[in-house]
Amino acid sequence: MTDRGAPTDATHARLVEAVRGLPADVSADEALDRIPVMALVASHEDAAKAYAGVVSTLERAELDRVRPMPDAAPKKTSRAYRWWSVIAMILALIAPALLMTSRTGDAAFDPVVGALPSGVLMAVSLGLFAFLEPKRTSNPLFHRGDFGAAMFVFFPVLWAIAAFVVAGAGEELAYEPLAVIGLVLQIVSIVGCLVLAVFAFRHDRERPQWAEGRKVREATALPADIAASPEYRAKLDRRLTEWRRHVYRVSTADERAALLAAELEAVRLLAERGTLDPAARAQAEQVVRSRSAWVG
Repeated sequence: MTDRGAPTDATHARLVEAVRGLPADVSADEALDRIPVMALVASHEDAAKAYAGVVSTLERAELDRVRPMPDAAPKKTSRAYRWWSVIAMILALIAPALLMTSRTGDAAFDPVVGALPSGVLMAVSLGLFAFLEPKRTSNPLFHRGDFGAAMFVFFPVLWAIAAFVVAGAGEELAYEPLAVIGLVLQIVSIVGCLVLAVFAFRHDRERPQWAEGRKVREATALPADIAASPEYRAKLDRRLTEWRRHVYRVSTADERAALLAAELEAVRLLAERGTLDPAARAQAEQVVRSRSAWVG
């Protein structure tokens, strides 16, 4: 195919779509800069398949560079916070242990007598858990795997066993108001801890990752402000120029002829669109035939 040859119907259709996709206010110079890539993607099947990957690779590299968010910092946890976390876990374990039988067959307290202290300890540990929750995912204990949301399911199960022990006292509870209060505290603590678990699992899923003390973006798309920046556009143009020139060097004579025809068709479509005036069109056709965009 010569430079006077017409592009294939498929190439023409791709070029029409590409030209329609240009911004309404695109300048003639900007449109001319896009012609080589538009024509290459429209006329070269292998290049069309590789184009998205080339852009995606650059976006990922740029995203890695801009990922840390300087406007956010990880929440600090003090030594006191970590100690309160340990205390809360110990109290949560002691509370049911007061009523459970040991290896010797004896419990620390009779169910009726131990109901109140057990319930109070459950309520206190729940209160501490709720107080500590906002910073839990920043806690070193969390990163070691000891302070995850799953514990807010584990403890209610443990506490429920103690509550069943107290409830098993039966008629004795009717004559012991303090035991009834303890049982109520146990039940409320069990329900409260399960409710807390819902929020804790959400916090675990949404917990921020940190890079060099700064919050990492979770989105994989390049932020719009970065994508539109002159610096990024210049990087993209350089990368695409390197890529398309490599494709041109390894292309066959027929593929180069098809590319030339596609470029001339793109110029014609831009002129029909009104982006190029007659003088700009003539100059563009001269530049296309010189092949200066493909060597260097």
